[in-house]
Amino acid sequence: MPMFKKQMFVVLAIALIAIVGTIYGATEDEIITLDEGTPQSVERIPKKIFVYVTGAVNNPGMVELTGSELRVADAVNASGGLLPTADVDSFNMAETISDGQHIRVPEKMVARSITPEAPAVESSGGSTGGAVNINTAGPDELDTLPGIGPAMAQRIIDYRQLNGAFKSIEEIQNVRGIGAKKFENLKNKIRI
Repeated sequence: MPMFKKQMFVVLAIALIAIVGTIYGATEDEIITLDEGTPQSVERIPKKIFVYVTGAVNNPGMVELTGSELRVADAVNASGGLLPTADVDSFNMAETISDGQHIRVPEKMVARSITPEAPAVESSGGSTGGAVNINTAGPDELDTLPGIGPAMAQRIIDYRQLNGAFKSIEEIQNVRGIGAKKFENLKNKIRI
């Protein structure tokens, strides 16, 4: 029987090792966590950029934007929004922007209609001391005024077409780009 006891002891030892190994292995699987690796989507960190916005916006100039996926629309909104004369079909508001970019918002090209009465009124400036009628003047005549170039002349005409005739010469200050200082230089050279 001593041999039987040895065999029984060996079988019990093997069974005990198998049971302990199984229990240890099961708890080991639950405790060990593997490195999950790099996440599939990288979290975007908001960045600060500066862009220069010009053209048909309410407050042209440099704007500071903060965000992770900035678009032209964000820059336009930071510039006070679009003017009524902005040509929204000629640029992409959804385009992404980068630091230092210059964004130009174009103005609509307004078809110029020449009425037969317009030249007669424009040429009758003799009795008014050469003052330009801002309600009837064309781009060439407006361009002769101090501080008014072709672009500003077109803005005056666009304003007139959108809002009707000027009711006073002071109303010309509502045209973007004509402030109190420019008006001081113009007021003796314009009329309604």
